[in-house]
Amino acid sequence: MLLAAEEHSSEPQEAWVKVHGRRGRRSRNKPVPIGSIPSKLVVSPPSLSLEQVKQDHDRLAGQWKSSPSYGQLQELLSSHTAIISGSVTKAICLGLGTFDPPDGAWEQKRKAHIQLAAFLAIVEHLQSNANHQVRCFFQEPILNSVDKAFIESLGHKVVESPIGFQLVDPAALVFGVHLYRDIYSQVIATHIPAMFVGTSYGTWEDFHGAENLDWARMKELDQLCVKAKFPENQADTTFSSTIIHWRQRDES
Repeated sequence: MLLAAEEHSSEPQEAWVKVHGRRGRRSRNKPVPIGSIPSKLVVSPPSLSLEQVKQDHDRLAGQWKSSPSYGQLQELLSSHTAIISGSVTKAICLGLGTFDPPDGAWEQKRKAHIQLAAFLAIVEHLQSNANHQVRCFFQEPILNSVDKAFIESLGHKVVESPIGFQLVDPAALVFGVHLYRDIYSQVIATHIPAMFVGTSYGTWEDFHGAENLDWARMKELDQLCVKAKFPENQADTTFSSTIIHWRQRDES
């Protein structure tokens, strides 16, 4: 979710718009990635207690972990372990969204909890193959005080923008599902991370055409990485058009 008045920000849970298929490449009602950050952000006061957020997470994360997507993700991570084995020292989650949306939107809340569970599952896998701690950082301008307290209760750190972008280095995992193009640009402006979970260059190209993507840095990320589609559960768009990237060679 984002602070539009601020240059550096993360993005809302659903920052994509839905349109009819374009150029025959996509079916109807698929989300389309957009580039510009909105101009307004409102951080609402919490309506849920910390205990209620914890209970929601235990239930929703548990449901996701019992789904095919979780098992497929574990298999996918295991099959790519050798590419970046032990090289990730920090994990940065951007644009997660709030666990306590002001209108009580259930779908938005559900996706925030599932994305958190997926991010932590990836970190846990990386940690199991490393001899050092993988520290986790979260940047999301619309987090309220209870959201922050919940993340901190898990042992992780919430940072303000632009610190999350500045933390990106060649030893980082960056996790940012359905972020604006402007945000991705800031993520990879200085370094291509060891692992990147988000919208791929190919997806942007499919929807907007290569002629409209003056985006050499994102193309470089695409060329440096081995890629795989993030496993999805049927009829669930939480990870639609989301790609896992593993950097297979150093930046030039």
